[in-house]
Amino acid sequence: MSSASRGSSASRGEGIRRRGAAARSPVPYREEPMEYEPAIFCPKCGKKAPRWISWSPANPGRRYYACVEARIEQHGFIQWHDGPTTEFLRRLLGDLRDRVWRLEEDVDALLNEGDSRAAALTDGVIGGNEKIASVSEKCVSREMLLYGIVLFLSGMVLGMILG
Repeated sequence: MSSASRGSSASRGEGIRRRGAAARSPVPYREEPMEYEPAIFCPKCGKKAPRWISWSPANPGRRYYACVEARIEQHGFIQWHDGPTTEFLRRLLGDLRDRVWRLEEDVDALLNEGDSRAAALTDGVIGGNEKIASVSEKCVSREMLLYGIVLFLSGMVLGMILG
């Protein structure tokens, strides 16, 4: 056993425990839950059973069929698609699953940190835009004054020439 796997969370019987939406598959499905053939039907309600991937510590990466009504009616139809995994694969997949979840948490933390930086930058840009608008207003008023003086002087010169 290598030193990297000796200290792994799955080999110590630990690992990240997640429930509900947080317990999603650490890798995207290669097919949707209902897009498989031949169809497997629940013997109790007759509905096509979706094929899922287990990420439990005992069966990581193992595909199975479970009726969608099992949660509501508790009739518990479950049928395994894949055979049992070896202890080595359970540890390996558990460690990989935990690593993916940790990396996702790190990315979320960095994105949240990035949100506060983005807010600070946005505030700075808004302040800069306000300064630009103020300076622009001053420039426009100076420009109008200059145009007024030029117009006045042009009128005087034209009056002298014609008079």
